[in-house]
Amino acid sequence: MIKAVAGRVVVCRVGDERFVLPVAAVREVVASPPVTRLPEAPPLVRGLANVHGTLVTAISGPRLLALEVPESGDWLVVLALHGGRVGIQVDEVEDVVESDEWHVLDVDHLIAPLIAES
Repeated sequence: MIKAVAGRVVVCRVGDERFVLPVAAVREVVASPPVTRLPEAPPLVRGLANVHGTLVTAISGPRLLALEVPESGDWLVVLALHGGRVGIQVDEVEDVVESDEWHVLDVDHLIAPLIAES
């Protein structure tokens, strides 16, 4: 789901696809740590990653965007949502920019059902 937002956004890339997240939704960006796969987790969930001693559910960027690209994810964008315990694996974080209006990924709407399942 996409929504229009004005203000500062983080520009991310997965494969050749770019998307933006509102700065307020991002807690931090870290080099993607090792991820431990969870049995019976949905394919969208790559597993758990340890980020500064906190377990973060790593979400597949390609699967979140419904892209047919290989899983990679050099970076983990840890979201401020859900207590900072959810992150999206992306290939690159390109920039933080400000604009009048961007069409951004509504990550809370996309991720909330995953958190409810676990």
